[in-house]
Amino acid sequence: MPIIWTMWGIEMKFSGFMNVYLLDDMSWEYQFADRSLKAATLEELELLVNLYGLKWNILDENLAKESVEIDKNNHTGFLNVYFRNDTWYYRGSDLKATSLQVLKKRVMAKGLEWKETDRDMAYKTWKLDLRRFEK
Repeated sequence: MPIIWTMWGIEMKFSGFMNVYLLDDMSWEYQFADRSLKAATLEELELLVNLYGLKWNILDENLAKESVEIDKNNHTGFLNVYFRNDTWYYRGSDLKATSLQVLKKRVMAKGLEWKETDRDMAYKTWKLDLRRFEK
């Protein structure tokens, strides 16, 4: 379980990577000096860190593996959508729902972008969510 740290009311979890934290909206942040880089996935964050010429290092192998697993298991195939504690969330807003279909309706009603980022993953995510309600 990642070590939790709270700063300015934001819950951050150490990731095992140098200067990288998992935020409460399931995004990742790399902090350096008084600046930071933020991305939805560790892969995107590592790319940003490298583009800025910063170092990407592992400080704790076990925590890093756990973070990679958390990141891998939270890909939904939809832009800004993540799942935590039996609830779907739309990153960057207060929108949430227990059903992916309801979240989609709320996102679109607010005029926000609903977009598939990975067609196969989105299809699997949609099917798994529907299965939750068939019981």
